[in-house]
Amino acid sequence: MTNQNKTYFNYLFGIIPAFILIIPAAGVVAFILISAYSLIYCYQQKINPFTNAQTKAISFICILYFSVALLSILASDVSLYAFKRLGTNYHFLVAPWLAVLLSQKLNAQALSTAIKIGAILAGIIALIQYFYLGQRANGTVNAIPFGDIALLLSFFSIINIHHETNIQKYMSLFSFILGCSAVVFSLSRGAWITFPFLFILVLFIWYKQKSITLKPLILLAITGILLITAAELSPQVQSRFNTMQQEIESHEKNSLSSVGARIALWKIAVETIPTHPVLGFGLHNTRQISVISVAEDKTLKNTSHQFGHFHNEYLTTLVGKGGLGLISLFILLIAPCIVFYKNLSQPKNHYLPSLILLLSLGYAFFGLTNLAFGHGIMNTFFVFILVASTASIPSNKLSMHS
Repeated sequence: MTNQNKTYFNYLFGIIPAFILIIPAAGVVAFILISAYSLIYCYQQKINPFTNAQTKAISFICILYFSVALLSILASDVSLYAFKRLGTNYHFLVAPWLAVLLSQKLNAQALSTAIKIGAILAGIIALIQYFYLGQRANGTVNAIPFGDIALLLSFFSIINIHHETNIQKYMSLFSFILGCSAVVFSLSRGAWITFPFLFILVLFIWYKQKSITLKPLILLAITGILLITAAELSPQVQSRFNTMQQEIESHEKNSLSSVGARIALWKIAVETIPTHPVLGFGLHNTRQISVISVAEDKTLKNTSHQFGHFHNEYLTTLVGKGGLGLISLFILLIAPCIVFYKNLSQPKNHYLPSLILLLSLGYAFFGLTNLAFGHGIMNTFFVFILVASTASIPSNKLSMHS
């Protein structure tokens, strides 16, 4: 592949983090195109992603996740809708071949720039939507995934700041600030709660990389605490958290509120899980099960029907895919961190592994109050960043061919 073609491919790769939140279907279309080409590329180059040293770990992790979803369907009532629902997980099926392509063609600097552009554009759109249009910032997607992905783009923007030029540092800080603005004006409480944990992880990563000594680390921690405290005093944040507190206190009387609905749905899930504990009711039956409440309360049934899922990735997985599904979910979130952790302390090879740690922790927290993998855009973003990070794993040419 010529250098010019490599440049074009990196432009295509960059569309996903740069425009995923602000141009309808931009991330999905780009993901499909590069996934299709990755299959052709691996066939032409005779590369087997399951024996390739750079991609075999991620390949097995993603295929395991997809296989358990498929198994839950096959063990349930197989239907056309079932396979249509499985199709929303195609990202994990094509991940092995996409990992091969990105491991060999991805330019990490281009990815970093695209991430910063994504954070900046998300912030600009959020400011326009909130102050000019008078609506909750959501870009072109739902406000919750908008806030979640904007949060990750913000921290991705600054993770490598200690190794950048002065101009790059200014852009990183600008991206971080605008990205955080998008998070604030998305009014996504799940993203707000996740923020301090990602902040702590960033400090740990910098300390692990020896980019920062103990004294500046403490100063940054204090500064971060002050900034988070100041953010909590903003009208937007106070209003949302006050509402949440009121809804928690009154959830037994009002299951139609945002928090009340979640608690009601969690109760339904907990009572439903023991019926099919191993493989669940099938990935495609989650919506149906959320309607068939074991409770007699008509309001509770209406609430479950309104949402169609349990607003918790772990409970939804247990209902739809059972204990095996939950295990595959934990492997998906934890195993990549183990694979990439050893590269954190390598001066020239730590940027991409850092993204994985932030990505996994972020999705782990997002899943507490919503579906971390329930939206196509969330799957697209997760799998893309995950497989892009395989470029940080040293290649072993002896194991590249099947």
